[in-house]
Amino acid sequence: MSAKRVILVANGDLEDLAFYKDLVKADDYIICVNGGCGYALAMGLKPDLVIGDMDSLNGGDQKKIRELDLKFIKHPSAKDKSDLELAIDRAVEMKPGDIMIIGALGGDRADHAFINMLLLYIPLQHNIPAKIVDRNQDIFLIKDKAIIEGKSGDYFSLFALTGEAGGIITEGLQFPLEGGTLHFASTLGLSNELAGSKAAVSLENGLLLAIHNRQQRAGPD
Repeated sequence: MSAKRVILVANGDLEDLAFYKDLVKADDYIICVNGGCGYALAMGLKPDLVIGDMDSLNGGDQKKIRELDLKFIKHPSAKDKSDLELAIDRAVEMKPGDIMIIGALGGDRADHAFINMLLLYIPLQHNIPAKIVDRNQDIFLIKDKAIIEGKSGDYFSLFALTGEAGGIITEGLQFPLEGGTLHFASTLGLSNELAGSKAAVSLENGLLLAIHNRQQRAGPD
């Protein structure tokens, strides 16, 4: 089975349900990750598939799942992969045009947010574009090149996920790189800005984590 786009709804913070509902198109295939099903149901969406161990699904949501006769893949609580990783594996098997993940950030579990960003590497290995989207930002990986669309002044950060990422060329950013290198754990790529409505990034080697913040906000030093 293939789909134009798969949307994964995880159980992180989704503070503005109207914003996320507007992102969904009629032909999207919706996979809910455990408690993320509650968010989808609150948005009036009918998931195509629910994956998880049901540990974060409240009784009311479990009842709705039964009433709607939703397709459900149940996994044990003790397992070697997180529910989101299992859902991404399933999405990749469908060979969609791209994958969008919502509800993958926030809360009081920094470990979950961190690994969820790294899970973007799974679809990347299969040449499937994927990104994490929340109310303020898009997060994605770049191994060759990418086009970024936004507004002038949007923050845009690049971080090397390998020892170094080299041969980086950027266009449309306030502080360009021309064949430059970013090193792991360096802040050199932090808080750049879009100079206009579109920017481009390419690199010769390594892997970049890109974070496009669509609204300028003050952040911690």
